[in-house]
Amino acid sequence: MNRDFALKISTKLAKKLDGSKQDVEIWAYGLEIILNSVIKFLVIAILSFFLGIFQYTMFCIVSFAIFRHFGGGVHFSTYLRCLSFGVVNFLISGEIASLDKVLIVHEILFYITLALGVAAILKWIPADTKKKPIKEKEKIKKQKIKTTVVLISWLILIIFLDKHGKDTYIPAITLGAFESLLFMTPFGYWTINEIDNFLNKIFIKTEEVK
Repeated sequence: MNRDFALKISTKLAKKLDGSKQDVEIWAYGLEIILNSVIKFLVIAILSFFLGIFQYTMFCIVSFAIFRHFGGGVHFSTYLRCLSFGVVNFLISGEIASLDKVLIVHEILFYITLALGVAAILKWIPADTKKKPIKEKEKIKKQKIKTTVVLISWLILIIFLDKHGKDTYIPAITLGAFESLLFMTPFGYWTINEIDNFLNKIFIKTEEVK
């Protein structure tokens, strides 16, 4: 649905700006990504607000998104699956981060996330996909450097908040980073691919029954 809408808007835009078919495809692709992201964010924001975990969920999303933007990561094969998993995952993460007991173990999660970040930068970043593989050495180097800057900035922020006694949202910030980094690892790719394959089998069986 979002694809069709994006294509219609891009086609109209191309007529006004005298754009080519290639321009239409590029604009449609970009607009579709924006629409998908906005819809997912709004769904998560609204549900987290009614569940009383809005701030925790938002901190988790921001932390996740920043690492994801520079480091990459695995994707589901369809938008609906991405939307469903994203909503459930962030709501659960927001709920976990809001628990008082999490503050007790946030140091453990912090060190695990830091170690995972270093390992991801050395071994797996940029975490590309089959559709958009990254092979250029210079681009790979730049992605690693950018992600390193993000990891150092994240580390400084955590230390700053902890030193000033503002640790309320540290679990959310740490959890978001952890999840983002996890989906850059072979285990993260394997997990999402297994879920994808399982859902594919279910839908095939459903179609056969019909």
